[in-house]
Amino acid sequence: MMTEPSAIQAEALGGLRRRLRGAVVRPEDTRFAIARRVWNAAIDRHPAALVVCEDAEDVTLAVRFAADQGMRVTVRGGGHNVAGRSVADGALLIDLARMRAVVVNESAKVAVVQGGALWHDVDVATAAAGLATTGGLVSGTGVGGLTLGGGTGWLMRRHGLAIDNLVAAGVVLADGRFVRASATDNAELFYGLRGGGGGFGVVTSFEFQLHPLRHVLAGLIVRRVAEVRDALRTFRDFASIAPDEFCGVMVIARAPPLPFLQASWHGQPVVISALCWCGEPGTGERALDPLREFGSPLAVQVGSMPYVQWQHALDGGAPAGRQQYWKNSTFDELSEATIGVLAAAANDLPNRYSEIHVQHLGGAVARTAQADTAFAARRAEFFVNLIGATPWAEELAELRDRVRRLHDQLAPTALADVLPNFCDRDDGNVTARLDAVRAQRIGSLRRRYDPQGLFVSD
Repeated sequence: MMTEPSAIQAEALGGLRRRLRGAVVRPEDTRFAIARRVWNAAIDRHPAALVVCEDAEDVTLAVRFAADQGMRVTVRGGGHNVAGRSVADGALLIDLARMRAVVVNESAKVAVVQGGALWHDVDVATAAAGLATTGGLVSGTGVGGLTLGGGTGWLMRRHGLAIDNLVAAGVVLADGRFVRASATDNAELFYGLRGGGGGFGVVTSFEFQLHPLRHVLAGLIVRRVAEVRDALRTFRDFASIAPDEFCGVMVIARAPPLPFLQASWHGQPVVISALCWCGEPGTGERALDPLREFGSPLAVQVGSMPYVQWQHALDGGAPAGRQQYWKNSTFDELSEATIGVLAAAANDLPNRYSEIHVQHLGGAVARTAQADTAFAARRAEFFVNLIGATPWAEELAELRDRVRRLHDQLAPTALADVLPNFCDRDDGNVTARLDAVRAQRIGSLRRRYDPQGLFVSD
């Protein structure tokens, strides 16, 4: 295994700096304190140094440097992972933030995306061509981290997860070699990249299949918390028969200051239906009626809009700098027992920053064979993400306890599978929670491509 030295020799680091197109940020540099931060403010780790790369050649130099120095490596794209896996104490952090280019081939309907890009970059570039692919619900999420963990998003039920749209990837391996991984080149590595959670190398580029899409029928329906049981039941029943063009999220939260919601409801417990229809608009209008017509909505704001606009609509609920703690569970159904637990929690949210998200899978996600990718949760029909958040560090311990208790209450009806992108620090190495066949295959891949354990994967 690689060791983690307490410091890097200044002479060696200076030599690396002179060879890079990018930059090296050391602990003594004034920008180091800010440069080491990630989206989740609860992550307070001190890497040995950061290498800010300009291109794949810089990445190769950084990887070889770390191997020569006996250091472990983490990779940061968007830095949005709640567990903070892109930064580790004493490791070398390879920062891809300057590698955000997106090149769209309109005729082939393929986007080539650099490893440090955010979904904002992809969505804006592809929208100009009237194309899109499955990406994260928050535009500031990094393409790399989300994709390597599977990649759920609004288009997944029609077009599959982000990994299902991944055509190929450019990867710098632990020995410094650059390879292309696809269904025909390094196919076993390609399997691991699609949902294995990373740890096989540094992905410097992604090639995604794109699909024609300009507008979606999307928006929010807000209801008082007294309707949460009916809202969850209606969503469950609708999701079981919904066309692939529909994707929805039920959000249990304290109402944000939405401009179309009466101000007296701001900060009050509510249940919000976030809906997206990516098919023919007229069909969508009729299809969504069951989700709009029951109960007594406080506000309904659903209409046609550019997909790229909808992709940015939820950004305000996930700003950087809050203390975050998450847990997630998957389910083959939303039983009455599970709905009861969620309904009770709706009246006892820890604060106005914490939320419960209930999402469905199915559609194209479920139709991809389990054996084709490393993503383990295709059999799940629903997943629940418990989002504990607070601006104040002194509240984090109690918040964590409350999220864990709620997660324990959901456990009796939950599946064993989890979604890597929503796992927190105490979930450990997600690979260890895979089924035996998949875990063995991923473990074998890591030993093959990273025999010395250069890349931090937990």
